[in-house]
Amino acid sequence: MTSDRAAWLFVVFAALVFLMGGGSRFDIESLAPLRALASVFLAIGIWYQTADTFRPFRWPVGLLLALAVWMGVQLIPLPHSVWSALAGRDVIAEADAAAGLGAISRPITLSPLRTMNSLASLVVPLATLLLLALLDKDGWAKVRKVIFVAGIASALLGIAQLALRGSSGLYLYEITNADSAVGLFSNRNHNALFLNIALLFGVFELERAYERKAKGALGLVLVGLAILAVSILLNASRAGLILLALTGLVVVVRLVVRARAVPGKAKSRRGLVVAAAMLGLAALAVMALFAMADSIPALNRLFAQSLDDEQRIETLPTVLALARANMVLGVGFGAFEQAFRAVEPWDWLSPHYLNQAHNDWLQIVIEGGLPGVAIALVAAVLAGAVAVRTWREGRADGRFAAVTDPRWLGLLTLLMIALHSAVDYPLRTPSIMLTAAVAAGLLAYRGPRRTG
Repeated sequence: MTSDRAAWLFVVFAALVFLMGGGSRFDIESLAPLRALASVFLAIGIWYQTADTFRPFRWPVGLLLALAVWMGVQLIPLPHSVWSALAGRDVIAEADAAAGLGAISRPITLSPLRTMNSLASLVVPLATLLLLALLDKDGWAKVRKVIFVAGIASALLGIAQLALRGSSGLYLYEITNADSAVGLFSNRNHNALFLNIALLFGVFELERAYERKAKGALGLVLVGLAILAVSILLNASRAGLILLALTGLVVVVRLVVRARAVPGKAKSRRGLVVAAAMLGLAALAVMALFAMADSIPALNRLFAQSLDDEQRIETLPTVLALARANMVLGVGFGAFEQAFRAVEPWDWLSPHYLNQAHNDWLQIVIEGGLPGVAIALVAAVLAGAVAVRTWREGRADGRFAAVTDPRWLGLLTLLMIALHSAVDYPLRTPSIMLTAAVAAGLLAYRGPRRTG
């Protein structure tokens, strides 16, 4: 298969994921057909794979397969004497005895169905990586545009959702933040994260258009960036605002670095520095204007509520205790809700329930135990090694930090997801899984390192 065909195949696949995979719940109706379609794309990726195309992607694919194997192990029935000795299983053993079931075998996971669901969810990032492995430089240019365009689509849909409040037809999922700009997602925080990532991809597209002196493309990218920034401001996500500040900092630093990298062109350097300063001041002015106009929901929530009043803070001690008790083998991927119910204090019982820890780093410990933590640490070490290598290569060839190196885009994307995961669970959403796989692919790709 040619790279161009593989690129368009990825575009179709990504469009399906963004349209059908914007929620994290296991019972979303679109998940079954999405995974079936993803399996077809995965099969195509495997069929056309060669040793040369697969070699750069062996680590991210290997880590996903290691995660799949551990999930499979968590589903294997164990003798009663083994599983009943695990933390928190005594309650289940007592219930079995009271029901007259006797010493039956059970797996590590507290919810086999939820763990099987987690296992099935890996088909999306696996298909993504194997399709990306077939691409060349031009194909990767299309991939970056897909993320940027999908972000703009989600932003525009989110703005329409706010403008036409009460119109349920604009929301793609039944269980959602119906009063917020969720865009293509069911959760406003996941949408805010994706919009910030799309903003990063847009900045790289802006630099690419600037290098090519493509004024038409430059104008379109600028409009897209403005739409993304406004949508993030209108989104009622505090994490989104924090990530927007980080994105703004990244843009300013990149402009300054690029200015320093322009040899013998004082006018160009001054222009880039001035652009960086103006961008920073403009961002502050827009934030101040919206704040004074009482028009940024996230800022209203930030000042109107104390974080200590929120459920995730109130339940943190119990979640930490759950992590300590299950840190060896875990309770099974996807089984956090069942594990939490077993230790949830009586006075917390209400129609509102906690189905995720709202801290995926802790939830990896709770659900995956030490094997899950080990896989996450290996991934972090590999990403760190790429960061060091990219830094050194950038300094060695005289263009400090190589501002157009796609690896920085992948690293920054993974950093944003990692930061957001400290207060949420974005990687439980197929759309963010695909985005993270694209970021990992940017680190793995060994083709030309210039984006132009």
